[in-house]
Amino acid sequence: MLQNRNTTPHTAEFQARPRIFAEFINSEPEIRSAQKMRYEVFCDEYNVELPVNMIWNGHPIDVDELDDHCLHLVVRDQNSDTIIGYTRVLTCDLAKRFGSYYSSHEFDISNVVNRPGRFLEIGRTCIHPEHRNGATIAVLWAFLAKFMQDNNYQYLFGCASVSLDDDGRTLSALTPIIEAKYMADTEYRVTPKLPFTLRNEWKAEKASFPPLLKAYTRMGARICGDACWDPDFNVADLFVLLDINNVANRYARHFLKDREAA
Repeated sequence: MLQNRNTTPHTAEFQARPRIFAEFINSEPEIRSAQKMRYEVFCDEYNVELPVNMIWNGHPIDVDELDDHCLHLVVRDQNSDTIIGYTRVLTCDLAKRFGSYYSSHEFDISNVVNRPGRFLEIGRTCIHPEHRNGATIAVLWAFLAKFMQDNNYQYLFGCASVSLDDDGRTLSALTPIIEAKYMADTEYRVTPKLPFTLRNEWKAEKASFPPLLKAYTRMGARICGDACWDPDFNVADLFVLLDINNVANRYARHFLKDREAA
């Protein structure tokens, strides 16, 4: 049974009546609805059949053991009140209760989490296919940046996936760009537990960044090492770390404008 949490209502508002807005959800029906969208998006995105751990209202939903320990953040369309974006949030305090971060199942992340500071892990991020116009992920990021600011979190991290439907051609092509522009310093590196082997002959090809990875890098995040193969989703996961003090200037002006005055 999902546990309701006494979280302070927190909505990222950009105007008096925003068309879309972000908020934490607590009720079981709302969380189940988000898990239904997770299942549908991931099956469609990665062309995989996820294990059906639960049926809700006749529909399979994406559920795992971490869901009861996380905060659930959604973006809603105000007109229809439907969920159009989602990520789950595991704070450092909640991770202590659970016993680990989700990313630690795929990586040795000790170089990151043993550093001073407060951490926030996000995962299962997905956007409804009809709302992938940039606005939804921007509202999600704005909310997270404000939440970090208000609660003194310095670091946000999570996994960004690259599909392996092409046997790793895209990841191989993106790797030289990542190494040249977006790789974290050595002190922040993580080690994949199941490394994915790149193909050198594909490194000179052109490829586009997946939307979530692109959003991370535009914010100023760094990629902390080699990818880990996730056989369940047939993707390569990259561990991505964002220091709130290093948020790209164009985003800082909008999302963190009150930080110095706080």
